[in-house]
Amino acid sequence: MGEKGKLTFFKQGEKMKKLCALFAVVMILAMVSPVSAIDQTGKFAIGGYAGYAFGFGDAFKDYDFGYYSFKNKLTYCLGAKVKYGLNPNLSLVGALDHQAGDVDVESKVPGFAYDVSEGYDWTAILGNLLYTFSPEKKTTPNLTAGLGLYMDGDTNLGMNLGGGIEHFFQDNLSLDAGARFHMVFTSGESTTYLQILVGVIYYLGVK
Repeated sequence: MGEKGKLTFFKQGEKMKKLCALFAVVMILAMVSPVSAIDQTGKFAIGGYAGYAFGFGDAFKDYDFGYYSFKNKLTYCLGAKVKYGLNPNLSLVGALDHQAGDVDVESKVPGFAYDVSEGYDWTAILGNLLYTFSPEKKTTPNLTAGLGLYMDGDTNLGMNLGGGIEHFFQDNLSLDAGARFHMVFTSGESTTYLQILVGVIYYLGVK
């Protein structure tokens, strides 16, 4: 492994340590907080989240062009969402999701140094159903699935599914953590990726 490879591996390890620490904090707070969950039926909520993503499929494989090799890598993601409770267990969730990535370009010619990274990004509009288990408890596991439009100059249809945990600090404020898998229906190479997300949700009209 070259110096660049070692540095990249070190940076990836540091990012994973931070994510693991964040999940540990979530679990500790879930065990010590005395707050109970609210009945979400008929209530609106707004939220935001951030996370990190890992790419799979043809779009994220190494490929060569002339004397150079290229690799697409995903990095950080940010998003905002709106939630509406249909009943204690089932909610509608709309999200605006922005995903960033890097293109690593490396020279294939020995002794010729050419090593740069170029950025790219896309935005997705998602519509999901979310099912909450044990909605009467302060810490509630959930599953979610839905469709989305993924836009990076072109617009492609895709689907996503995932799950996580929502933990209530207060009656109107919760911490939301989980993972979401995306599959984008592109016309050429397959594009699939996994996001690890942490965010907060604020419930409107709850006293």
